[in-house]
Amino acid sequence: MNENMPDSSHFYAASVAMWATTNETRNLRELFRLMDKEGFGYNLFLVPVPHDTDYEIKMYQPQVEGTQWLGYFETPKGKKK
Repeated sequence: MNENMPDSSHFYAASVAMWATTNETRNLRELFRLMDKEGFGYNLFLVPVPHDTDYEIKMYQPQVEGTQWLGYFETPKGKKK
């Protein structure tokens, strides 16, 4: 998957402790590193709107039509704080 997403979509990751998105300064690889550093498993979504769009989140999930759930990712062992 291309890490350089068009401006019309972004990746959104959420765990029980935090959430983060890709944006003009954070690519997908950096998003994975950030989420792994926190030490909790997280869900990853592809959201078909620009990262700075306001949208509702329910139960850690973006409420945007066309959002795709890409999977649940566990923190690699030894990466917890």
